[in-house]
Amino acid sequence: MAEQTLVFLGSIIIGLLVLTLAYRILTVSISQSQYQAALSSFNSFYTDIQSVCQQEIENSVKVKYQIPIFVKVVYFSYDDIRPPVGVNDLILNQEISEGDYLCLQFKQQQDLKCQKIECIAQMPYIGALEEYNDLQLAVNKILGKPLIKEYTLLIKKNFYGTLEVIPS
Repeated sequence: MAEQTLVFLGSIIIGLLVLTLAYRILTVSISQSQYQAALSSFNSFYTDIQSVCQQEIENSVKVKYQIPIFVKVVYFSYDDIRPPVGVNDLILNQEISEGDYLCLQFKQQQDLKCQKIECIAQMPYIGALEEYNDLQLAVNKILGKPLIKEYTLLIKKNFYGTLEVIPS
């Protein structure tokens, strides 16, 4: 009887370990695919910006850009080294970023993903705040939708050859 109990408990423990391991592998896989999707979206946004940069003055294009909750900020900068300080306030106050690098920073990371563009550009800092600071994300969470902040942006090359990215 004691032997059967030990076999039963051992089976339960092994089953829980296998289940935990499978869950961990699945969550890591999902997380990696979400990061890849965010980078793909960022690269597409970069391509749209480069395209307008290379066009004539007063040309524009309207794009939808989705930022998942694990992306901290997307902005323009003159360097690709230092992340901005006080990002949440910059996003909330719609402060303008400017530069010749389009940069993305993930939450939980200090490293930046920046790509050089061929013109000087301006855009408000955009990003996904925490759910309690962002109505769109809070509603998505309540409705069971993905936690994604969606922006509709007008990318326009102005008279001076500077690129403006304007939320609309």
